[in-house]
Amino acid sequence: MKTRLQLNHLPPSVNAIWRFTKAGKMYRTKEYQIWANAEGWNVQSQMIGQQRFAGPVYVTLAMRRRRKNMDGDNFQKGIFDLLQSLEVIANDKDIMGCNWFWSADLPEGVAAEISIVEADALESAA
Repeated sequence: MKTRLQLNHLPPSVNAIWRFTKAGKMYRTKEYQIWANAEGWNVQSQMIGQQRFAGPVYVTLAMRRRRKNMDGDNFQKGIFDLLQSLEVIANDKDIMGCNWFWSADLPEGVAAEISIVEADALESAA
């Protein structure tokens, strides 16, 4: 079974997700928290009737590129952390592989499409 989700906005770049206090404690930036809250509601509404994953998965991530200088791997961490926090996946360490790509074919207003499948399902089909 495959879970499919859409995001309205890409997260902040991984370079803008985390900051440190003077004492060295790490915290999430306000920009990331605002994104995660908004997209969290969006994803939760899409999860009705869809599978959640307790073990190894493969993820396909199609993203809309807003600028030519955007670096696609800077967005994966924020998306994976969101999927984990919403319990779509049990832990982002269970992502066995990810195929990400830029897509100009996404519907208007969609920043990313995410497909998740159990790793076992793909391996047994091979």
